Amino acid sequence: MGQHSEINCLAIPSNLGKLLNFLDDTCKKAKLADEAAFATRLAGEEACSNIINHAYSGVEPGPISIRVSWDDMQVVILIEDNAALFSPSSAPAPDLSANLEDRCEGGLGWHLIYKVMDVVHHEQRAVGGNRLKMIKFLQTIKKFNVGGLANGDTDRTVCTRNRNQN
Repeated sequence: MGQHSEINCLAIPSNLGKLLNFLDDTCKKAKLADEAAFATRLAGEEACSNIINHAYSGVEPGPISIRVSWDDMQVVILIEDNAALFSPSSAPAPDLSANLEDRCEGGLGWHLIYKVMDVVHHEQRAVGGNRLKMIKFLQTIKKFNVGGLANGDTDRTVCTRNRNQN
């Protein structure tokens, strides 16, 4: 994959700002379009917040690492920790039909991650801990009718870029 940036630090609340600044800076460095940058930052923030607030609960905080890789086709966020194994499928689904006043604070993190990212894969690391891989595709495949081509074919598939060209 093209380029990458990474950060490693202790998974403590005072480092959340450092992790979010890293995600912001990386989105700018990758020249992501607004939608892809928003998805990358939101998914990264939710995952990091979950690790900081829940993964090391009741034990000494451990490391968190983020590696963001990108090319013209996709941005890949890889987040790892050394915490106890966690399965995103064990997180309770939010009640999106409840009135806002009746909802508990929090609980939307995994829902948001799955909504804004195109691929979300979680696994246990061989050395212990968790690995979360999230992918946002930067190109959309569109099929449209262009009509009147010399070979009689009227359908063409093209890739459209979802990145800033600056």
